[in-house]
Amino acid sequence: MKRNEIIYKTITHPLFVFPLLFIMLLMGNGAVPLIDQDEAAYGLIGSRMVETGDWINQLYLWTDIHRKPPLHMWFIAIFVKIFGNHEFAVRFSTALFSWGTLLLIYWYGRAMYHERIATAAAIICGTCFIFPVYGKVAFTDGTLLFFETWAAFSLISLMQWKKRIHIVMFWVAIALGVLVKGPPILIFIGIFGVLTLFMHSNRRRLFRTHPWFFLPLALAPLLYWGYLYWMRDNGETMTWMLDWYVFKRGKGDVVLEGQTGPPGYFLFVFAFSFIPFFRYFVPAIWQGLKGLLLRKKNPEMMMLSLWMVSGWWLYEFIPSKLPSYALASLPAIAILVGHEMIQLSDRKVVSTGLKTLTALEIFITLGLTVLAYFFSKEYLDSDGVLMVTMVFAFLPLASITSFIQQYRRHFTLSIYFHLIFVGMFWLTATFFVYPKLGKYWEGPKKVAQMIQEKELEPIDTIYVEHLTGKPPSVPYYLYQKNNITDVKVMYNWFDALTLYQKEEKFVGIIQEESRDTINSFVKPKYDFVHSYRLDRKDEMGFYIITNQEEK
Repeated sequence: MKRNEIIYKTITHPLFVFPLLFIMLLMGNGAVPLIDQDEAAYGLIGSRMVETGDWINQLYLWTDIHRKPPLHMWFIAIFVKIFGNHEFAVRFSTALFSWGTLLLIYWYGRAMYHERIATAAAIICGTCFIFPVYGKVAFTDGTLLFFETWAAFSLISLMQWKKRIHIVMFWVAIALGVLVKGPPILIFIGIFGVLTLFMHSNRRRLFRTHPWFFLPLALAPLLYWGYLYWMRDNGETMTWMLDWYVFKRGKGDVVLEGQTGPPGYFLFVFAFSFIPFFRYFVPAIWQGLKGLLLRKKNPEMMMLSLWMVSGWWLYEFIPSKLPSYALASLPAIAILVGHEMIQLSDRKVVSTGLKTLTALEIFITLGLTVLAYFFSKEYLDSDGVLMVTMVFAFLPLASITSFIQQYRRHFTLSIYFHLIFVGMFWLTATFFVYPKLGKYWEGPKKVAQMIQEKELEPIDTIYVEHLTGKPPSVPYYLYQKNNITDVKVMYNWFDALTLYQKEEKFVGIIQEESRDTINSFVKPKYDFVHSYRLDRKDEMGFYIITNQEEK
């Protein structure tokens, strides 16, 4: 083996790759503020659980639409208790479980397929566009994906080896997945199980799971938590969850305008996500669909195909759409892509189709680099634009250098070049670019910091105007920075003016329209905190008003 090949093989070795992937998932997480909605709501719920010792309640200011089964919030609370109440702690469990998903892909993939395929699949999944995004934010989806992947691998293992341990792991994964987000894991595994029952030659093994007995046991922890919450608020939360997450979502209702899409939406999401590996993605999807037709010849490929379809196809036909809905299919697609990468390398043939797809991959990655340059010019300074462009340049570099090695018949080196340069894209993106993006949603954090810096007399309550979007990030950061647990809502400028004119100490957060109206009656001093939004350039922000004198 040549010296260069030894170096590249070492860099892509699991003992080197997996610590690096974990660092990538953690890097910058403490420097970027929590996103206004879901992240901040979960952070607020988890941190208040630690403070109050109440691990049931999830209803705080503006967290009502974010209430979910509790396991994700419990994980956040545990790491907040260990590390302290900050962004790194809130996001740690999601990063940990996302990394665990990659370990599952490698661990099971090595046993079921081949170590090279398993390693490639784990790196491909960890560096495709969508996975690190959900792995670095404290949404429920990264945690849920771990349990969905564990359950899927357990089912495949049962069909392949029929050991009892896989039955136990299958139901444990489902029980914990249901505690994270409720129905999604049941929908995914239910479809997977039904398709397996109809298409697998050893379908009788599926009855060893005994769902008539184990499914009620798997649901028991969730039902017990639901019972405790029902006793707490006389069923208000459970009734709301059933209505919103089962009945309304089942009909396709959405939270925000724009969360819809036509059939083919998720195919586009996956195609975009695997752009760095586009030359392998297209044949991988084709081979996956072909695996459904050739199920008797290749049952392992068929199970991957069923996995891919089970987490994907249903969501194409409901109006409500978000990229996270079909994440359950991501590991299966990554394994199929890794399989194609290794298989095409082993054939040592550069076909016309591979050349065409590679040319398209190079064209798309170059186009993304150009788009990144022009898009970043709208928001970043010249140094930031240069940095973003250099980071995105790793993608066409990965495509071009790996194809050169393929053309020279150095197929193993081609794989190493491809995986290493795509990995460099994500490492540099998370180190240099990701922290810069935080300024586009840092307004609530800056408000809390400014109130802290004003050194006002101690107060128990801060009043917040009824803000557009009702961002839970405002009460989260007021609690984190100022230890204010009592955040009350003012519904209009008159409430703010009335409270300002009282003798009691008052600190309020208002919007520009209210400031202009209050100015026509009194002339208080305001502190303005600018707040960016990535999707708009207009001036916006928060005004802090107080009737106290600063120390």
